[in-house]
Amino acid sequence: MYTDASQIRKKIAEIETEIETTVIFTHELVRCSKATSVSDKITITKAKLQAISDAIAMCSEKALKNSEIWVYMNSQMTLQRLNTKSNVNARLFDDIRQNLTNLRQKQCQIRIQWISSRKSIIGNEKADQLTRIAAQEVSVTGNMKAIIISFVKKQICKETKLQWLEIWKSSIKKGNQYQKIISNVNLSHKSLKELRKIDKLTFSIFIQLKMRHDYFKSYLHQLSENNSNKCYKICNARQTSKHLLLNCKHYRAEQRKLKEKAQLKNTNIILTLFITKIERIATLEYLKNTRIATRKWLLETKE
Repeated sequence: MYTDASQIRKKIAEIETEIETTVIFTHELVRCSKATSVSDKITITKAKLQAISDAIAMCSEKALKNSEIWVYMNSQMTLQRLNTKSNVNARLFDDIRQNLTNLRQKQCQIRIQWISSRKSIIGNEKADQLTRIAAQEVSVTGNMKAIIISFVKKQICKETKLQWLEIWKSSIKKGNQYQKIISNVNLSHKSLKELRKIDKLTFSIFIQLKMRHDYFKSYLHQLSENNSNKCYKICNARQTSKHLLLNCKHYRAEQRKLKEKAQLKNTNIILTLFITKIERIATLEYLKNTRIATRKWLLETKE
């Protein structure tokens, strides 16, 4: 049996929404298919879990004694959640467990297997086709009426993004540095992989330097927390975030590596060091090696 789920954006009663559908398709001795519009209030992963549940339920109802059953799914995340019981609806999981018990009583062997969506497997292609057809239906006919928490979180993030973009577009003062490199702002609520891997101190330095609020003299001088805004010892330039990242005489070797790894072409605009992936990774490595703009570093430079 091949299972799948699909998601499309469409208007229902003049409201744009996303419809998730599930499908079960078999093409062995018993040919049958089922395509259902599940809900407009669940995620695509939840819809794929529902597809597996429906497949197992169909097997429980129609399978003969001592049958060997294979259920295929092209989503590794879905199978991982099913295996770890992570973020799986309790009622859905109970349905799956009950149907598996019924299959064991029939002495059936059932295996749930991942298959690649990139390989042209006839059953998988047919399942994908059926989900798209079901997604075109206007009515939502499935039995999953509850709103999933992850769906609510997704909608909150989406609404927050839209509100932020409206404020950004209507704002007169957007910041000269950002306007030079950002034409169309594309916000993402997902945390960046490279930021999740680094230690807490490096992450803190990275964020505060990006905001230009940290332990460097030009910022502290504005707050009257430091008598001078100049750098220390042989370097007498104004100590700004740009200076510490690219021009400070105390970190020439580290700055050469930063510029090479970041493939930095324009040294007048440092915000790219915090935005593009290659430059962001190089900046994080530079901050980890130098530990600039921390309280400990500032106190040591004063000695």
